[in-house]
Amino acid sequence: MSIRVAIVDDHALARAGYRFMFAPHADIEVVAEGGSGEDALRIAREIKPEVLVLDVSMPGISGIEVTQRLAKASSPLRIAIVTMHGQGPLPRLLLDAGAHAFLSKDCEAAELVEAVRKIARGERYLAASIAQQMALANASGRASPLDDLTARELEVALMFGRGERAMDIAARLHISEKTVHTYKSRIYAKLDIHSAAELTLLLVRQGLLSEM
Repeated sequence: MSIRVAIVDDHALARAGYRFMFAPHADIEVVAEGGSGEDALRIAREIKPEVLVLDVSMPGISGIEVTQRLAKASSPLRIAIVTMHGQGPLPRLLLDAGAHAFLSKDCEAAELVEAVRKIARGERYLAASIAQQMALANASGRASPLDDLTARELEVALMFGRGERAMDIAARLHISEKTVHTYKSRIYAKLDIHSAAELTLLLVRQGLLSEM
């Protein structure tokens, strides 16, 4: 039986690259593709792949929220995060949120294939380069300014950083607008910032948002 894999990334070129990586391997079958977090949730619900190769920063629902929602729903889907954002708090946050593998987009094809096979067997996988960065940061005390944010606070920060309105964030997260503003106040206090422009600049510098 082949491992049924879905690929969700908002860049068509990245999706094509993953398909190319998986093509030589008879034990891996790409059964679905998508370009947004909404696509990921639909694919998980309707197609039910075994492994989801998932990006973090996408239009609409991000990979963080997708991971949280699937974990909360006790989905059997195994999630492999593949992202350009391998530094800072994301690896720890996503692994804690329920991801089963975390790799950088510059990984070799063999490493991605190995990760998919391992998590399909019920194991976890963390790219060696990311594990080393996490270990060095812990040993040296060096930290991202975002490390103090919870997964939900980082999710809200990314939404505000993209210029989304509090009322829209509230509707998407199914919380009150007042709660969104409470999150915003906590985020600003933890990051010692005072404006949306400062937040966006910090997220860009940390590699979590593209240049505006």
